[in-house]
Amino acid sequence: MVHRKKTPLYVYAISLISIVVFVTCVAIVLITVARKPKEPSVQPRSMTYFGSMCSLNLFEDGTQELYNALFYRLEQIDAEFDTKKVSSDISQINEAAGNHAVEVNDDIIYVLSRALSYAELSNGLFDPTIAPITNLWNIGTDEAHLPNQRYITANLPLVDYRDVVIDGKTVFLKREGMALDLGAIVKGFATDELCKILKERGVKKAIIDLGGNIYVYGKKLDDEPWYVGIKNPEDTGGDPAVVLPLKECSIVTSGVYERFFYQSGKRYHHIFDTKTGYPLETNLLSATVICSSSIDADALSTLVFILGIDAGIDLLDRMDGVSGIFIEDNHEITATESLKGLLESPTYKYKTIRYK
Repeated sequence: MVHRKKTPLYVYAISLISIVVFVTCVAIVLITVARKPKEPSVQPRSMTYFGSMCSLNLFEDGTQELYNALFYRLEQIDAEFDTKKVSSDISQINEAAGNHAVEVNDDIIYVLSRALSYAELSNGLFDPTIAPITNLWNIGTDEAHLPNQRYITANLPLVDYRDVVIDGKTVFLKREGMALDLGAIVKGFATDELCKILKERGVKKAIIDLGGNIYVYGKKLDDEPWYVGIKNPEDTGGDPAVVLPLKECSIVTSGVYERFFYQSGKRYHHIFDTKTGYPLETNLLSATVICSSSIDADALSTLVFILGIDAGIDLLDRMDGVSGIFIEDNHEITATESLKGLLESPTYKYKTIRYK
C-alpha cells in the first residue's frame, strides 16, 4: 500500500477552437468536447504542488484574480501537508511522535480523520501511518532502492492507524518513530477545496488536474458529457485503454506504472502491502474510481487496487454513486455494473470488457 500518488492524466478540449493541455506523469486522458466556446481571456495555468504538475482550465470564466485565488489555496494546502518541509503541520506531528500532541489547523484534522476512517474500513490496508515504510524505499525519487529486510521488519510495527489520537485540534502519534503521510488522500481534498471556490464564484465549467486527480466541473454547451479516457498502462503516450462519457465528477486512477524502479530485473512499484512492507503483489495494472467527492475517489482508488477486483467491486457497490474500472495485466477490463454500456476501447489489446 502506498500513500503517494497519482495517476497521470491529460485533457483534450476539442471544439471549433481546440485547447490542449498536456500534463506529464498522468494516468487518465480526458477528452472534452464543446460547441462554439468563447475564447478564454486568460489561458489555462499550471504550477507544481504536491510534487506534481497541477493544471487548471476555467475556460471563458478564467480571470487572473480567480486563477491566483485557486493556486493560493493549493499553496496553503501543500505547505500544511508536505512531509519534506520541517515547518509543515504534518512534519511537526511526526517530529513529536511518542512525545507530545501537536495543535494543527482544521485542514489537517479533517483530512486525517477521513484517512483514519478508510483505515478502519479496510482494517489497515489503507493506513496513513505508512511513512516509516515508504521512507525506507523512497520510490519516486533518485534514491529509490530495495531496503534491507531487517529495516523493514523493524519499521513495520510502527504502521498502525490505531495509534493515532485526535483530540480536538491536536494530533498525537503514540510511539516514537511513527510518521504520517497523507499523500494518498490530500490531492483529493485539495481538488474538493478548489471546487468549493469555483461554486462560490459561479464558474460554469472547468477542468481541474492535480497530477492525477481530475475533476470535470460544471456543464458544457447543450449539456454534453465530458469524455474521459483511462490511460493505457502499457503505453501511457498512446491511445487510452478505454473511453466513457461522464457528467460532473472526480476521476482518480492508481496504478503500478505510476512510480516504480527496477532492481535485479524486478519492478517495484509504489503501492504497498501494509502487512509485509513490500510493494503489493498483484495482476492489476490500474484501478480507477469515479464519484462526486475527490477525497473519496483518491482514497478509494488506492484501497480497491489493494483489495483486487472482486473485493474492490463489492466495496464500491455498497457506496452510493461510486463506480470503478480495473485493468489487468492480461489486458482485460472489469468495471462496476453502474458503467455497463458506457465503456469503449480504441485499443485492440483492451477489447475484453466485463461488468460485475
